[in-house]
Amino acid sequence: MRRVTPTLACALACAAFLPGRALSNATTAAATPPPEIYHVVTTALCARLHERVRPAVAMILQNDAKIAKSPPLFKKYMRGAMTALDTADPNGNGTPQMNDSIYNESPETSMTLQQMSYLVIPIARNLISAQTLLDDPKLLDPTGNPADDATLAKIRQQLLETVAYQSASLDLINGFVQTMQLGEIQHAGEEYLGAIQGQDTSNTSIQPTPNPWQDPNTPGLTPNPYALDTTQIPGLAVGYNPLTSIVDGLSWLQAETQKREDSAGKTISNVLTQCGN
Repeated sequence: MRRVTPTLACALACAAFLPGRALSNATTAAATPPPEIYHVVTTALCARLHERVRPAVAMILQNDAKIAKSPPLFKKYMRGAMTALDTADPNGNGTPQMNDSIYNESPETSMTLQQMSYLVIPIARNLISAQTLLDDPKLLDPTGNPADDATLAKIRQQLLETVAYQSASLDLINGFVQTMQLGEIQHAGEEYLGAIQGQDTSNTSIQPTPNPWQDPNTPGLTPNPYALDTTQIPGLAVGYNPLTSIVDGLSWLQAETQKREDSAGKTISNVLTQCGN
């Protein structure tokens, strides 16, 4: 399991202490001695880090934890597919062995596929929310300081690149889940066809129709300029892939995501030192 990026996590924790908007009115209290009046002053750069960058980083880190759950699930699915036995066997728990073990179905593969599907929606929602925050025009409105404007643009670029790599990880997880679920739907009830038609179709090789690797989490969003073409992930070819290739592709994406999170974390941390002055 991949570790959580310490740099970005530290930047998020530090950003939690950023001041909010300046308060000009004082509150009265009954206690004595009279309360002191504080005027909190913050720059536009620090305020935008607090209002938009910080929540985006929080959702990116949440996705790291959820994506890290997928490789063990793929390995669990592989084990269930490889050990599936014919239901006619005394210890049978699934469909007969076939040439392509990916499509061997057993209780373990069904449960694992369900667990994978639970990862899709939370990751997708976080990606939508994070990119929406980063696409907000108010994030890049002129601050009156060209150096701060350049810093905000750099942070946005680094985080959008991170979102792009997480979106590619979602493509792999969701693409596999949808492909397998579609195959199950297409072949549901085949075990009863023999009794109806007078022939045995239970051993029919399951060949689900290839489902395009979709990213269903992007409606209404501006296209991410750093989006990845999943066919370019090293060792991965879209279509019928051995599970080991998908796991290898996810591992590569996690490593590349972490590189970009580290870069963004360093940039944000440097800015936070200025906000603390």
